[in-house]
Amino acid sequence: MIFEKENIYLNQEFSSKNEVLEFLSKELVNKGIVSDKAIVYEGYLNRENETTTGFGNGVAIPHTKLDSIKQPIVLFIRNNKGIEWESLDGSLVTTIISIAVPSDSANEHLRLLAKLSRKLIHQEFIEVLKEGSIDEIWNQIDPIVNGGE
Repeated sequence: MIFEKENIYLNQEFSSKNEVLEFLSKELVNKGIVSDKAIVYEGYLNRENETTTGFGNGVAIPHTKLDSIKQPIVLFIRNNKGIEWESLDGSLVTTIISIAVPSDSANEHLRLLAKLSRKLIHQEFIEVLKEGSIDEIWNQIDPIVNGGE
C-alpha cells in the first residue's frame, strides 16, 4: 500500500464532493497509479451512488476498486471548509481519506476500511486528522495502512 507524506494535502479549498473526487482522480494519474482519470472518477462516483462514504464527525472515506489501478494507494485531504457529503450523521466533511485499490485487492481494501472505521470512533484520532501537522497525520495513518496497527 502506498501512503507517503506527499499524499497528504492540507488547507484545501474544495467546495463540493465532486471537486474532491476530481482532484483525487487527477492525483492518481499524476502519481502513475492509473492512466485514465475519467475511469477513476467514475469509479468513485459509482461507489458514492451505492451509499455515502461520509462516515460522520466530518470524515469521509471515498474509495474505489478498479482493474486499471496499478497498486493500492491512500490519499489524505483536509479541507478548510465543510463540504456536503450526505454523511451518516449529517455533518459537513473537512477530512477525507481516499483508498484506491486494484480489483484483485478486495481483501486489503476491506481490511483497511475496517481498521480506519475502528479508529474513527476515537476522538483523539479524529482531532489529529482535523488539526495535526503532516507528520502527526502521517504517524496516525501510516501504521494503519502499512500494517503496524
